[in-house]
Amino acid sequence: MKKFLKLTSMLLTMALVLTSCEKEQEDMNGLQTAKKEAQQIASKDTLGSNSALDGNTTARGTAGARTITLQTNTLSCPGGLCTSYGVWSTGVYTVWFQMKFNNGFYWSRGGKCGYGILIGDQNTGGDAAWDGNGGSARFMWYCPNGSNTAKGSGAYLQPYVYYRDQPGQYGNDFGKKYYIQEGVTYNCQISVKLNTGSNTDGYVKYYVNGTEILNEKIRWVTNDAKRNVNAVSFHTFRGGSQSYWTAPVTSSIYYPSASWDAL
Repeated sequence: MKKFLKLTSMLLTMALVLTSCEKEQEDMNGLQTAKKEAQQIASKDTLGSNSALDGNTTARGTAGARTITLQTNTLSCPGGLCTSYGVWSTGVYTVWFQMKFNNGFYWSRGGKCGYGILIGDQNTGGDAAWDGNGGSARFMWYCPNGSNTAKGSGAYLQPYVYYRDQPGQYGNDFGKKYYIQEGVTYNCQISVKLNTGSNTDGYVKYYVNGTEILNEKIRWVTNDAKRNVNAVSFHTFRGGSQSYWTAPVTSSIYYPSASWDAL
């Protein structure tokens, strides 16, 4: 009888462990499914050391030179690189970086590029920030006449901003553009100031080669618990989701340097 009870107890314990493991795997799958672009690393490239992640999350960081290759016929993070650096700030925050679309770059329709700033829930990827819990400020390049069968011409950089009052599901470009060419290095800057309460007293500013291309008052969030800059993104990929954003050849973007800090 004792042996039977002991065996029953062991079987019950094993069942509980298996159930727990299955639940843990389900939770992990759910978390992985819910992760945004900024939290995906879909490239063999790895980031170098970052002073903002040396044990304690701080506001300041730097990144060295690196080249990101965009894969053929592939969209979003699997075709390039999506990752981020953890930082922390509740006021004004700025990221500076250099970027060059290498010679022969196939523009296609466009994509996300460079370093950016993530706020609160880090809204990207069509997750509109209307709930007031987060936002993001990134660059993208766009080429109106490019496609998967045409390299395109007349490409330009534009802002790509998620925030509480964005007019559509995807990032707002505010109708701003800065025309670019392959083989030229561009000095880029994004600065944000977080708003207070439910006020539109924050701002977002974009600069390319010293030229201000956007200076907009903005309401980032309305949730005090989410009123923080908590990551610097590094996103480089094609897309859009439609096939005409892809390219039939590889192309690369070179990033000589980057830095970021709270002011």
